[in-house]
Amino acid sequence: GFIPRTFADDGDPLDVLVLCNETIYPRTLVRCYPIGVITMIDNGSLDEKIIAIPFGDPNYNHYYDIQELPKHIFEEMMHFFEVYKTLEHKRTTVQEICHRDEAVDIINKCVETYKKEFENKEEKL
Repeated sequence: GFIPRTFADDGDPLDVLVLCNETIYPRTLVRCYPIGVITMIDNGSLDEKIIAIPFGDPNYNHYYDIQELPKHIFEEMMHFFEVYKTLEHKRTTVQEICHRDEAVDIINKCVETYKKEFENKEEKL
């Protein structure tokens, strides 16, 4: 999914992977907190993926940092991000896994970028 009212370096809203055991339907807003970020190179450009947990999720709400995740969940995420664009004949490379604080900084930066890019222009119309 994505975080509304954000604008990332790739020209899209900031991507988010929500870890939970419940089905999340398209166009559903889910209140979450970040536990980390995976930075990647996607077709030559920086692409950041926030990893988040829904508030109140009984299976995941005891994790507060990406490094606390069980090894198999962590490896499954890493594998997904390394191969998910293969069928499009695009290459992705996981560059770095960062902690919660870095994720919060990236979210705040993308919120500010959104405000500069869109809110100021809306006011002028």
